[in-house]
Formats: sequence, C-alpha cells, structure tokens
Amino acid sequence: MRVMRLPIPEAVGTPGSAAFEELVGVLNGIVVDLWGDDDFVETAEQALAAHQEQDYTERTVFVAVEEGAIVGRVEAIFPLEPDSETVSLLVDVVPALRGRGIGSALLAKGEELAADGGRRVISTYTEHPMRTLEPTDRLVRAQAGTAGLPPESRDVRFALRHGYTLGQIERSSELQLPLPREREHGLTMTLDGYRLVSWWGAAPDDLLEQFAAMKSRMSTDIPQTGIAVDPEDWDGERVRSQERTLVAHGEPLLVTAAVHEATGGIAAYTELAVPADGTKAEQYDTLVARAHRGHRLGTAVKLRNIQELGRRAPHIRRILTWNADENDPMLAINRAFGFRPHALTGHWQKTLD
Repeated sequence: MRVMRLPIPEAVGTPGSAAFEELVGVLNGIVVDLWGDDDFVETAEQALAAHQEQDYTERTVFVAVEEGAIVGRVEAIFPLEPDSETVSLLVDVVPALRGRGIGSALLAKGEELAADGGRRVISTYTEHPMRTLEPTDRLVRAQAGTAGLPPESRDVRFALRHGYTLGQIERSSELQLPLPREREHGLTMTLDGYRLVSWWGAAPDDLLEQFAAMKSRMSTDIPQTGIAVDPEDWDGERVRSQERTLVAHGEPLLVTAAVHEATGGIAAYTELAVPADGTKAEQYDTLVARAHRGHRLGTAVKLRNIQELGRRAPHIRRILTWNADENDPMLAINRAFGFRPHALTGHWQKTLD
C-alpha cells in the first residue's frame, strides 16, 4: 500500500483525469454504504468544481493505492485567511478494507500536511445516520449540548485512538416538502420594520457587500462551544466566487434576506443549495444578526425561502439542514417547520504540540 498525492486535473474526461475520476467513484461507494442512498453522490464534474476554486481555501489530496487501485484518501482543506490556525482533514477508506491501518496512514499524512502548513488545530468529522444509532446511556459527549455518539462506533474509536477530542455535535434534520397548509399558515407572520428579498444564483448588486458582511459573521456568531474556528473575511468578490463555484457544481444558492427598512442593512438571511435534478436541497447558512434577534426573523426568512423553492424548483421534495446541538433557538425553529432527525455529525479536534 502506497500513499501518494493525487493530481487535480483541469477537466474530466482527459488522460490526466483518470485517477481523480476513480477517486470520485470510490467516495461515492463509501457514501452509499454509509447512508444507504445517493443523497451525497456527486459527479466528477461537481467534485472538480470544488477543487478548482482555491482563492479562499486550499485543498490537497493524498490517496492510498493498493494493487493499482485507490482504496482511501485524505483531503486537507486549509483556510487561507492570514491568521488561520486550523485545517480540516477528510479521511475515508473503502469499507471492506478498514481495520488494516490504511486510515491511520492517511491520517498521519494529513497531520504531516497540517504541521508543514503551520496549522495548530486539526479538525475532522464522523457521520452517524439515525438508523445506525441505538438508545444507550454509554455515549461520548461534547462539551455542550445533549446528544452523544456511540463509543462502539468504529469511527468514534478511530478518532479517540488518534488523540482527537469531540468538540461539538451537529444535528442533521430532514424536512419533507411541501409544507402542510396548516403548518405554513401557522408560521406566516407580518414583519414590522423589515422586508424580505429573495434571489437565486447571484446576490443583487445593491445588497452584495452587506450580504458579504453578514456571511463574515457566520464564523463568529453561531454556537461553537468546544471547537476552534478561524474567522472568515468575506467581501463581494468572495461571494461572487462562491456563487460561481456552486453554479459550476450544479447547485446554485436560493437566498432570502430580511432587510431592515430603517437602515437598509441585512438583518437576517438563509440559503438553500438547489440542484437541477434529484429531490434534495441542502440548507447552508442561516443567521440573524445579534441586534435584530427576537423578531422571529429566522422563521420569516426560512419560510419565504421554502415558498420560493416551491415556485422555482418544484422537483425538490426534501431539505437537509445541520445545526449545532447546543443551538436551541434554531433547533426550535426547525421543529416548528416539521424537521425530523436525520443524523449526528461529530466535530473532532486535535491540537498539535
């Protein structure tokens, strides 16, 4: 077994893209094995779009190769803000070959990349579909929140064995669409002093910089007990860069923002990544600025965005969202909409000496 760097091609379907396309196929097999469906399967073109945009994050991939076939990978994702201290590692191994040291070798390569890149904090993730979780009192818990992860999970044991600490648990929730009329009616409200603005694919020019300023707050204003998170600097060009990447990925953002009429500033916003085919949309950011909390703006923007989704993309029948386990206000909003538990995600961190 060898661990070697994977070159990122300029395009798929070329002589130099064979290994990249092979890896995408391997990863698709891994996610289907985990989730039991194709919710997180992606094409080689979609995967490549994320790797080709490296103005704000740098992605480096090493693969494990055995008998000429790719059997695992580690992907190191480096935020490129000047003062960034973190790096995220994604480690995956073909299920039939786990327990043979391949994951440990890949993780060691990722930690080496982190050290060489001058990063102090390493993050990694474990995913646990609800169907795999059984009631038990023996749980590995984070510093905040009420959920826990099963200590018998192979992934949990792997993280603990390699010196990682469970910093936070995210709850993934699923909403079936369309909303029942009585539920939609119960969530509808009249906003005093705010107006709602929606867009798909690209933010309007007159709101671009304000929208960027709000996105900068996502890294500091959301609950992050127990984990180190680098602040993110967003400006209009970074917003446009993300928009181009998501359009290339085939999942442009549908956004609804609440604009404070007295100041013209954005007070809240929510995002959905909407594919052209399939039935699932994914919730990205939802944020209400601290100065505007208590006006039910979170509910208002999410409801309007779901209504816009029904008009613009009626093929979407499900929404998946992720929230920190300790984010009680947003979890309460989700329950009011009818979201149901889908999975738990463990956010693990390790600090290098």
